[in-house]
Amino acid sequence: MPNAREYALHCFSRSLNEQTFLTIEADCPDSPFVHMLTTTAFRRLTDIRQILSHLLHKPLPAKHQKIYRLLCLGATELLFMNTANYACLNEWVSLAKKLGNSALGGLVNAVLRRLSADKSTFLAQPPQFFPDSFLSILKQDYSSTVIADIAKASLSEPPLALSVKADAPAWAERLGGLHLAANTVILRNAGKIPALAGFNDGAWWVQDYAASIAVTSLGNIKGKRVLDLCAAPGGKTAQLINAGAIVTSLDSSAERLQTLRQNLKRLHFAEPEIIAADALQWLQTYQGPAFDIILLDAPCSATGIFRRHPEIIHFKTKADVQKQAALQKQILDILSRVLVTHGLLAYCVCSIAKAEGVAQIRSFLKRSAGTFAPQPITAGELLPSTSADLSSLITPEGFVSTLPSMLPSFGGVDAFFIAKLQKVK
Repeated sequence: MPNAREYALHCFSRSLNEQTFLTIEADCPDSPFVHMLTTTAFRRLTDIRQILSHLLHKPLPAKHQKIYRLLCLGATELLFMNTANYACLNEWVSLAKKLGNSALGGLVNAVLRRLSADKSTFLAQPPQFFPDSFLSILKQDYSSTVIADIAKASLSEPPLALSVKADAPAWAERLGGLHLAANTVILRNAGKIPALAGFNDGAWWVQDYAASIAVTSLGNIKGKRVLDLCAAPGGKTAQLINAGAIVTSLDSSAERLQTLRQNLKRLHFAEPEIIAADALQWLQTYQGPAFDIILLDAPCSATGIFRRHPEIIHFKTKADVQKQAALQKQILDILSRVLVTHGLLAYCVCSIAKAEGVAQIRSFLKRSAGTFAPQPITAGELLPSTSADLSSLITPEGFVSTLPSMLPSFGGVDAFFIAKLQKVK
């Protein structure tokens, strides 16, 4: 059976090979260590690759890619975790020998020993969070100062954010956290989520504050018929149900909808109408009554959640942004047929690219002039607590645009864009 470091190497390599989110199974040995090691490695990978380029006389051949990734994890543990140097070195050298041969074990030993000896020198270098490929996405929309602030805010593990059913201040006190706004509670050093008070009772669910704003901005939705498009894994569906809406949840992934069902069951919410279908195809053929509200958590590049998933900055590209922006346009252009006149559309994306956010909505409003009009979101609609000023999240047009560098006293937020529109004709 693999030990924790071997399992971390497996998870780390799988994410890079498949260009997908890092996943760590529940039966993983020492899962907290594996999670911290792998996410820290992704968070620091741009720096570590630069460091290894100095320590290796020549690049390792492709057949030894796993050894290179082992070096990345070993360097991460030596530089950014509190493991004793001798223990760290021995473990990684032993694993290299197990995976390769004695020569590769010797290489790993030499590289990590040199890194250990010059640790202070390497740590003194300014950190570089974003690789060049992801940086090119950001440079289209943000200044170098803003990008630097985003990078700085993203170098450390973010706190855990919870959406609670009711009485957020009381739950913040019980869990030793902070009440940010509305139903959001922020926890630092939360530990294992299932062990937290209220988990088994279904008192709350995990959801970043930025992700919760789309529902919060809708105001009183009790009794309203709401179509939740691209609904899984169900955070917004839970919000809608908790607010008294009559919900139809649609997602293209049957597997993710099963997760939604499990989440709602834990929360003791009655299961709403759930549809497994492609959103665009379903919208084109739907013949039922129109909805009062549509919540479109649009398919997107997911480039806004790199605080929690730093692995994505190492494989998301401009092409991903362009592909998703084209799909968003198609969905937006057909929504009107299933929304009542004077009904609301809440559009949101967990993308940092403006092509999927403000530029997408500006373009849509031009195409649909006379049919849709913006409904500016105000700070009051976000139900701020007395300790949080949320006005910085709202653009002059009344959209919501968040970045990881915002709300630093609460540990920052994911990059999200939210717009509220009304069908006026």
